[in-house]
Amino acid sequence: MIFLIWTRWGFLTIPIVIGTSIVVGGILQALLAAAGHADLTYLAISAGIFAGAAANWFIGKRMNASEPRVLVDPATNQQVVLHRLHKLFWIRMEYWSIPVAILGFVPLLAIFGS
Repeated sequence: MIFLIWTRWGFLTIPIVIGTSIVVGGILQALLAAAGHADLTYLAISAGIFAGAAANWFIGKRMNASEPRVLVDPATNQQVVLHRLHKLFWIRMEYWSIPVAILGFVPLLAIFGS
């Protein structure tokens, strides 16, 4: 059983990365096949993963750019700062782009490893 833990819209990281990777990788694969380079499938997969990481980075940065809300307790005059952050497994959306981008190098290892 898999549990997903997210805050606000943080779960969107998964469809953003997967969707962008499939679309960009598929388009690039079709272009490479039309140009006679169907053997470069790993390059298309890697580029799709990098595009998914980039899309998630920019969308996550945009979504987490809101200013924090400061509330003041009238009894003690203490301030409470509320951040409206979008997270997946307690990690901000944009920071998930780093391990995804690292994962994008794995298909390249298949090209250069052989």
